[in-house]
Amino acid sequence: MRYWCLLLLCGFIATAAESANDLQKQAVARKTAGDAQGALALYERAAKLDPRSAAIEDEIGFLLAVLKRPSDAKPHFERAIQLQPDYAPPHYHLGVLYWLDKDPNNSIPHLQAAAKLVPREFDYRYRLGVAFRDVGHYSEAALELKAALDVQPQNAAVWNDYGYALQKSGDRPAALQAYERAVNQDPSNLEARNNLGFLLVDTGQAARGIEELRKVLKMDPDNLNATVNIGFAHLQTGDYQQAIKQFKDVIRRDATVALAHYDLGLALKQTDDLEGARKELAEAIRLDPQLVEAHYTLGIAAWQAGDLDATAAQMRAAIALRPAYAEAHYMLGTALKQKGDLDGAAVALKEAIRLAPNDPGPFNTLGQVLRAKGDAEESKAMFAEAARIKRKREAEQSELLKRKD
Repeated sequence: MRYWCLLLLCGFIATAAESANDLQKQAVARKTAGDAQGALALYERAAKLDPRSAAIEDEIGFLLAVLKRPSDAKPHFERAIQLQPDYAPPHYHLGVLYWLDKDPNNSIPHLQAAAKLVPREFDYRYRLGVAFRDVGHYSEAALELKAALDVQPQNAAVWNDYGYALQKSGDRPAALQAYERAVNQDPSNLEARNNLGFLLVDTGQAARGIEELRKVLKMDPDNLNATVNIGFAHLQTGDYQQAIKQFKDVIRRDATVALAHYDLGLALKQTDDLEGARKELAEAIRLDPQLVEAHYTLGIAAWQAGDLDATAAQMRAAIALRPAYAEAHYMLGTALKQKGDLDGAAVALKEAIRLAPNDPGPFNTLGQVLRAKGDAEESKAMFAEAARIKRKREAEQSELLKRKD
């Protein structure tokens, strides 16, 4: 009797497993046909028969996300990870959901886990690269995007993303190569061509840059980014009137383009129209409060106009957005010194020195502040260090000129 019971039990387990497998096969067919709701119902039935399947839990979570029920999907991905921590798909799917929620602290660790488990999976590396890019970790983004390109080297869009990460991390020569690769692989990728044109201009190759930007406008005459970048080329080459004309044309067509207002403010500042420059820079900030360079430049224009309170306010705004902005700390210290706030100036200038120890300017200004505070010995040390840095720079420049000769 016990023997037959055992056989019956084994038979029941085998039948249940077969039923779960059959349900999964049916679910895959429904999913392939685009019936997400039907596939979900089948997977939920399969989960009751096989409650310890990480793959089934992941599929349920995926379909719930497709059906726009992300809060219901997350627990299923979490359960799948609990059941099988080395199973990559639920890590990836959960990472994407948190990424869509703009929650990088939870998104990135899951995306990293997926990429570590399956290093050659394109989607895992690409999405992780984009997540790093979105939080400003450009060096890490570049590494992940390059790993994605190792899997799909013909993907022009990813070459463009890779170029952007390289550009933001400071490797402009490599960024140029990446943008060129993107454009060569997909000549119709206007974003990549626009980025290529801008970076050519920004690296002193204005003629080539304008040529690329005009190709963009030939394919898309209403492309405001290309129009702004051509204006930027005129700005870089010192043709301020042509730049002003270009930026005003963009603003006439779309007054909400913050970058056009910012660049117009730069051009007006270069022509000594400080009032006009401040107006345009303030408008750029109103449209895009995160435009850190606009805060800094507006602060410089205010300083040139003698408005020290506005200078300090804008430098503080720039520092809030970019705490390691050495130039903004330096200008804040300068403005506070001129306002008579010697203690505040000393704090700002010391931070500028910490961030940029090879710039003689903050040392000189801090020396003046310390002298005014009566600290003659430390003031003398600051002036001496400024002089040392200046001599070192001059010697390096002289050596560089000798090599060129």
